[in-house]
Parts: sequence; structure tokens; C-alpha cells
Amino acid sequence: MAAAHCAHYLALAETAAPHLTGPDQGKWLARLDTDQANLRHAAEHAASRPDGSEQVLRFGVALRRYWITRTRNEEALATLLPVLGRPEARADPQLFATALVTAALAGRGVDVTLARQLGEQAVGLARQLDASRLVIESLAALCAVYYHAGEPQRGLPVGSEAAELARQLGDDVLLGESLTHYLMCVHSTDPTRASTLFSEAIACTQRSGDQLFANVLTNYAGVHALRAGDIPAARAYLEQAAQVTREIGDQGFNVAVNMGWVLRQDNDPDGARSSFQAALQASRRHGSRSGIAYASLGLACLAADARDWHRAAMLHGVAQAFLDPTGQPWEELEEPYRQSSLDQVRAHLGQQKFDRAYATGMAFSTGEALDLASGKAPQPDLPA
Repeated sequence: MAAAHCAHYLALAETAAPHLTGPDQGKWLARLDTDQANLRHAAEHAASRPDGSEQVLRFGVALRRYWITRTRNEEALATLLPVLGRPEARADPQLFATALVTAALAGRGVDVTLARQLGEQAVGLARQLDASRLVIESLAALCAVYYHAGEPQRGLPVGSEAAELARQLGDDVLLGESLTHYLMCVHSTDPTRASTLFSEAIACTQRSGDQLFANVLTNYAGVHALRAGDIPAARAYLEQAAQVTREIGDQGFNVAVNMGWVLRQDNDPDGARSSFQAALQASRRHGSRSGIAYASLGLACLAADARDWHRAAMLHGVAQAFLDPTGQPWEELEEPYRQSSLDQVRAHLGQQKFDRAYATGMAFSTGEALDLASGKAPQPDLPA
């Protein structure tokens, strides 16, 4: 009975997979949502069987887009990592390498060091196999990992190669994905080159109907406008991204966090707080440490703006405590906001009081930290 259940839901995942990159992806994502528990149980059953490794890897390949769109990175890694270490997982080298790509992409927001290892392994295997699509997928994934690791310079050559190979292949989905990851590294190192790549990537998503990557690109355009100080343009881009987010049921935190910064810059602290809280709740549901970190950072800055210095210091500690396990540095958008807020809080509290409050936030349990960020926990009394 369990074997038949597993086979049925693996067939569903593989039937859905080709539709998760085109104009029908919202419908198919919703279809997978209705069977999310069944899909998870089916993959767990396959993993529990000595002969189930191939099925687990096939789940990992078929559900890549679903897991990423639904921010199920922890689930993806928990499903794949134990099986990737089995000798029999390498029986089909191309399947194994493709599953490594999924694990590397999922690992970006969980453990960037692990994600780097998985991505580099995938690239090496793809080159040995001389599989063109797999080479592109693995290079693009590694480029994304390098960006999230704070190493955009390392991402440039692999991202450039992925984009050029995808152009030669003529696949708009692969090219849109590759350009998106490459664009982020380019923008971090040479912003003047970014606009041409952005236009090309948007054109790819328009031709393919890939709403997920259109959403990522529009969100990124909002960040670019915000960093340039163009608040109306940033708001317009992010409102467009939020609309696409609703259409495909994207449950990530990025758009809400970025809109929080726009509203803060636009002197709307209540709107900013609501946006950061929405990002916090979405991240809490899916166990996204990086999402909780960024939402908490936004709330910390708002607390400092309101001169609630002790709360701000603790929230800064909470934010850092959630980001540290991922191995990621703070994004370029957030780092100046963070440093300015930390300097302000430290100046008003004094170093000793600041250190105590910050350490309190760092030491909170997950529940205490989330309660504080949600505004539910009373602020602990600190010595004068």
C-alpha cells in the first residue's frame, strides 16, 4: 500500500514538474499544495527503503521549483541529504548530479557552506558527463550560491558561462534563470552592466511565461531603485512583484521585507511594520532562518527609529542569531541600514548596556525571539 502511494505521488510530482516553469505554474503549484503532506510522506517512505534512493532523487528533481517557490528549503535538504550520501545514489550519475543542484539551491538560505560544496560537486559531475542542460543548471546554481555567500566575484565566471551556454541552447527558462543569478553578481561588482542583462532576462521570462523568475527580477528591480533613492519606482516595482507573488502563491519573504524598507524610507513606520511582520510570519511558517533574520532586522531598525533602544538592541541580536547559522553575510541593501541603526542604538544606550541587550537577543530561545519580534513578549528588565 505504501509503495503504491509513493509511486502515485512521484508520478504526480513528475507530471507537474514541466508545468512549474511556464504560464500554468500557479495552477500546478496550487495542485501540489493540496497534496503537500502526501508528497512529503511518499518521499519519506522512499527514503526509508534500501532500494528507494532513486525515487527520492527523482522527487528532488521534480519538486525543485515547488520547494523553492514555497520556501521549503529545510524540507528539501532533509529529504535529499541522507540519500545523497548513499553509494547507490550514484547509480544514475546524471540523476544524482541533478538532485545535487536542487540541494545546492535549497541550501543557500540554510547552510551556505554546505550549498557551496554541493554546487561545486554538481558542476564537476556535470562537466564529466558532458550534459549540456545539467552543466547550465549546475553553473547557474553555483553562481547563486556564491552570491548568497557574499562572494559575487567568484560567481561572475560561472554565471557568465551558464548564461552563454543557455543562449546557445536557446532555452528561455534556463537562460532566464541563469541571467537572474548572474545579474545579481554583476550588480554587486559592476552595476553599470546590469541594465542590459536585466532587460534580456525579463524578455526571457515574458517569452517563457516563467512568473517565478519574473517575480524575482521585478523584486530585484525594486531593490535597485531603492538603493538609487527612487522610492516611487521602488514601490511600483515591488507592488508589481507582490501581485505576481499572489498569483503564483509564492510564500517567500523577500518582497515583503523589501517593501518594508521602502515604506520605512517613505516615512510610513506602521506600513513598514506590517510588511516586516508579514515577512516574519511567512518565514516562521516555513522555518526560514534567513527570512526571520531579515524581518527581525527591519523591526529592529523601526524600534530604533521609535527610540525604543533596549528593544532595538535585542532585536538586532535576534536578527544576527538567526542569520549566523546560514553562513550568509547581510545583503548589500540591508547592511547600511543595519550599521546605521546599530551605531544609533549603541550611542544612546552606551556600550555596556548595548552589549547586554544585544547578547540577550542573541541568547533567546526560538520561541522567545519570535515573540519579541512579533511584539508579544514583555521587554526584560535590564540593569541600569
